[in-house]
Amino acid sequence: MTPEAGVLAQAFADDPLMTYFWPDADRRRRALPYFWESRVESRRRNGIVDTVRDDTNDIVSVVLWDPPGVTSMAAKPGSLLRALGLALPRVLATSRRMEHLRPKQPHLYLAAGGSLPHAQGNSRVSDIVRTRVATSNVDCFVVATNQTSRSMAEHVGFRLVAELPINKGPIIYGLLRPV
Repeated sequence: MTPEAGVLAQAFADDPLMTYFWPDADRRRRALPYFWESRVESRRRNGIVDTVRDDTNDIVSVVLWDPPGVTSMAAKPGSLLRALGLALPRVLATSRRMEHLRPKQPHLYLAAGGSLPHAQGNSRVSDIVRTRVATSNVDCFVVATNQTSRSMAEHVGFRLVAELPINKGPIIYGLLRPV
């Protein structure tokens, strides 16, 4: 597992959407490293992976992006299938619904961002996002899976454009930051 996948697995361990995908905490803990490994690798190939390191040079925060016109396809399909297991139908159905939230025009898509638990609340992810969107010449879009990430996105200039209730799961939020 890459350090980036490890950071995101810990950052999303109790996220409402991840909890919906994998209700059992032990199963979720085992699945998330493989899930994030695939997502990180897909952004390495076709997107952007931003990181922040601490004083010991360890990665403590990660943000994944899709550039305008790019939808990163799954990398490491074996790892992804291993992660999804019985959650596959829920993940696919939710992913399809989430795709409909994205703007039709070219945009920079903030696919995911998170920090290790001990590094949360230090504005690391906000700083990455603020820097990246400040240099973007297109609209930026994010799907927030909880109130904390929604608030962070709004704090750096995104505005709510859609709410999507997930069947027997959380409400997720589509937020746009126009140029």
